[in-house]
Amino acid sequence: MSRVSWDASGTRLASCSSDKSARIWAPISPDKFFSGDYVTSPMDVDGEDRRTSPSWQCVETIDNAHKRTVRAVAFEPTRSRALATASFDGTTAIWDREPGSDAHECVATLEGHENEAKSVAWSPGGQLLATCGRDKSVWIWEANGEGDFDCISVLMEHAQDVKLVAWHPRDDLLASFSYDNTIRIWKEDDDDWYSAATIGGHQSTVWAGDFSADGRYLASVSDDRTVRVWAQRASGGEEGAASAGFYYRPDLAYECVAVVPDSVHARAIYSVSWCAPAADAAPGALGYLATGGGDNTVRVFRATEAAGGSIDVALEVAQADAHGLSDINCVKWNPVHPGWLATCGDDGVIRIWHLEP
Repeated sequence: MSRVSWDASGTRLASCSSDKSARIWAPISPDKFFSGDYVTSPMDVDGEDRRTSPSWQCVETIDNAHKRTVRAVAFEPTRSRALATASFDGTTAIWDREPGSDAHECVATLEGHENEAKSVAWSPGGQLLATCGRDKSVWIWEANGEGDFDCISVLMEHAQDVKLVAWHPRDDLLASFSYDNTIRIWKEDDDDWYSAATIGGHQSTVWAGDFSADGRYLASVSDDRTVRVWAQRASGGEEGAASAGFYYRPDLAYECVAVVPDSVHARAIYSVSWCAPAADAAPGALGYLATGGGDNTVRVFRATEAAGGSIDVALEVAQADAHGLSDINCVKWNPVHPGWLATCGDDGVIRIWHLEP
């Protein structure tokens, strides 16, 4: 199992897998589950551990969604009915369902990647969709309604395959994370997207990243076993270019303000998710970062603004063997219910965790 995605209400969870399917899961009683009335042990059926909690159920299976592994899945963020799946067959499928129905239908298939599509992400307002793939490209699509999508940009600046794309929560900025050890920030200018920043610092593949809730910081994780936090800084140069009479496309500058050293994670880190701070959090609180990777451990870090513009990232929890002996491929905080985290791994299992205050 490679990815999970919460819907806009925080009560449904989508997953995808190498069996070419996508599945939708939901708690049988959301109010009870998220208030703490949940079962912690797996369900035993006829003496066999089926590894399925009786608190949750699979409400839909989208079989044969693609011809090959479904690598990524993402719910449309403004409503809970639509979702996108990206596959190693090179296509991205858009699924929608009628109100009151649990059956999704494919309303669009987006083609263009030469081979494996690795990630798919909706912009916060749902108007744009980004995909990336092994062909080193990032594609940006515009949703026109009724399953109609137009490709508005193909971005080819990465030197190796692109592992994941993530949108800024407030601005029209897109981040991409690549096998070429870099992160790129893409910005729109007069209907044209361009690379506004190239962030270097990791010593190996950058597998994933996530923005803080307010968009001021970006976290990234890598095969080099580090977590890095980046802050956008003033880039300079605009005034000089304008005075010289040149058309200026503003670049963005990012500075590394925190590093979790490679001694904390024993193997590559494949996923990171950043949740918003609690409403009653102390000044400077930036919420929690969750990570998962090849050492089979889920870690949660508390992020806090420190003096001098740096960020303090302190380990709060380390849950070893979170998926047995299997790699953890994805971690994802619930967008509505604070403290709830979903993870999935190579063991084919989704686990729901609750961070106790």
